[in-house]
Amino acid sequence: MAHPRAPMERLIRANADEINRLQQAIHESASARWRGPQERERHAAACAEFHQHYERLAFPGGYANALKRLAEHDPDTLDVALTFLEVRPYFFRSGYMWKTLLKRVQRVPMGIKQRARLQKILDAYAAYRATRDGR
Repeated sequence: MAHPRAPMERLIRANADEINRLQQAIHESASARWRGPQERERHAAACAEFHQHYERLAFPGGYANALKRLAEHDPDTLDVALTFLEVRPYFFRSGYMWKTLLKRVQRVPMGIKQRARLQKILDAYAAYRATRDGR
């Protein structure tokens, strides 16, 4: 049987892949943008597409909305935020988002299972920090 969070995990990973694809299109068109109007337009279109979709792709339901909903102690948003923290997707600005979400979820009342999930995340983060800092 599939894990109940599996569909959300897949969505978060797929969205991260799409953000990375959109950002790659910006990088690929950037060096050629000085060659002429068509290349400049291609680069501008790549930038516009990235900015148009980033907020929606960065976090299911939108990142700004998630921060607002967490402040309101929304349990569904808390579950999605915990899944995001567990998945730890990698894309433009995801590290900043991850740290912000980690701080914000700790302010939200949670049940035993959610608290256990958070503790696993905190333990993994502490282990990561210890190896990164060379301790």
